[in-house]
Amino acid sequence: MTEVRRRAWSAALAGLALAGVLAAAAPDAWQRRLQQTWSAHLPALRSLLQHGSLPQPPLAALPVGPVLAQARARGTLVVGVRAYPRPAPPGAPTPAEPDNLDAAVARALAQALGAALRLEPVPAGAEDDALRAGRIDLLVAGARDAAPTQPPPGVAQPAGRYGVGEGRLLALRRGQVHGGLDLRGRAVCTARGSGYAGALRHFYGAQVQPYPSAVHAVSAFMAGECAALAEDTDVLERLQQQPEWRFYALLPEPPLEAQPAAIRLPAGDAASRGWLAAALRQWHADGTLARAQAARVGNLSLEVTMLKDGLICH
Repeated sequence: MTEVRRRAWSAALAGLALAGVLAAAAPDAWQRRLQQTWSAHLPALRSLLQHGSLPQPPLAALPVGPVLAQARARGTLVVGVRAYPRPAPPGAPTPAEPDNLDAAVARALAQALGAALRLEPVPAGAEDDALRAGRIDLLVAGARDAAPTQPPPGVAQPAGRYGVGEGRLLALRRGQVHGGLDLRGRAVCTARGSGYAGALRHFYGAQVQPYPSAVHAVSAFMAGECAALAEDTDVLERLQQQPEWRFYALLPEPPLEAQPAAIRLPAGDAASRGWLAAALRQWHADGTLARAQAARVGNLSLEVTMLKDGLICH
């Protein structure tokens, strides 16, 4: 039993004992009042005993600030996302489509807000400008490259993240890279918004080479454009189950901690920031974000399989 649950049990037993003493000594009217009060707090106590935390209020009951209130009044939430073309036959590129993880989080936000959703692809490097200019309500586009401690002027982000926040490094099994020290000055393939750029530069002195998407980064790595690939741990473990990936191995380095894949919104709206933070807490607790991440792993595995079938990343 965890320390939190031990404390919860102790508090619950103390409360039960006190309630019993008071009920025994109280007149009938007070006994009824105590029973009503105890019944009203029973759901919260049950959650405390089972999960070690009190239940969170539903999102619909939380106030929203100007940004989300305007989207709700308009009837449509406009969310900026990453977009990239999927693998396609040579000479026949497909149009860019929204990133699956970004889109899943944006759909959950719109549904919780009670609004329709419009996804707005935002070019790399123009994310914060799109927010400041009011072209989008929110930005769901992974992490900022080497994000500072504080968001840039005019941009804010709620507490919490929607990505897994931990990754590993993969390199050619019999190549020149056998550990983190071998990465100094070498290129490492990453996806746009992966969040690993800061750790790669700071801890290993690597040259970060970003690509439009994870499948583009994988394709470039397999083509020899980078000495290593930085990706989410569950993605790399899934890829290594495929026979052609037996030539690659995880480096024996500790997991990479990513900058948070965060939702961003215009600065100055504390109420909307609080609502978004509550949404992320709820979706971490109920498995919504875990399911979205699992779907990302499956979609990426499918796209990598398409490369094996002769399709290419344009």
